[in-house]
Amino acid sequence: QWVNPRESWLINRTCTQPGAEFFDDAVGSQLAQMKAFAEGTSPDDIFARLEDAGMMLRIDPAVTPTMFHYATISHAEVAQLRRVAKVVRKGRVKAITPSAIELDDGTEPAVPGALYVDCTASAVEPRDPQPIFQGNLIVPQLVRVPQPCFSAAMIAFVEAHYEGNAAKNALCRTVPFPQDLKGWLTTNIVNIMNQGAWFGDEKLGAWIRQSRLDGFGKIAAAVDRSDAARIAVLQEMRQTGPLAVANLMRLASAA
Repeated sequence: QWVNPRESWLINRTCTQPGAEFFDDAVGSQLAQMKAFAEGTSPDDIFARLEDAGMMLRIDPAVTPTMFHYATISHAEVAQLRRVAKVVRKGRVKAITPSAIELDDGTEPAVPGALYVDCTASAVEPRDPQPIFQGNLIVPQLVRVPQPCFSAAMIAFVEAHYEGNAAKNALCRTVPFPQDLKGWLTTNIVNIMNQGAWFGDEKLGAWIRQSRLDGFGKIAAAVDRSDAARIAVLQEMRQTGPLAVANLMRLASAA
């Protein structure tokens, strides 16, 4: 059995593969995401649009997820998880005794001899964002979620090549990691704003394009300029970005 206090939205692994051969899936899903950000009417509506576009998956189609932590999964893995017949949705585990599992909203009988595996830890400790560059102090944080390695490399490059904490922090806004669907709106606002600042800076944009940690930039850079369909996708992404930020800010303030 599976004690599942919160259902989660999951990223379709097909949409995360770097390489020119995955342009339609990877960049196409990014365009679908931008359009959902620009046109969505609520966090739930945005995720529903992304599910329709094939970017987001869920294990139980009858249950609307309430969390998102960037977990990534394949269709085959979803099919395997759907084989778990008994899913307990009574909140979090408070205690386990030889006879019962005590939960927030009730109890379940314990299974004799069962091994209980705790899979509840988050990969990221919740902390309030703060400026990354503070005098002689650097406070490493995410500048692109969910990419800690890229974030560390970006912070190091900015530290080595730019002067003044104000200028450095303008290029390295801290991106908060979402704890719920509403928080994901703010995460994407800062993600998109950072991306715009980086590619508005010639030196930083050039570094990103050659970085091994930025696989999707290489997909876009490798597009044949004569490929009208793919060029149109990239242009639509750029045009949709400002609309996405404006709508996300409106939704975040109203949610």
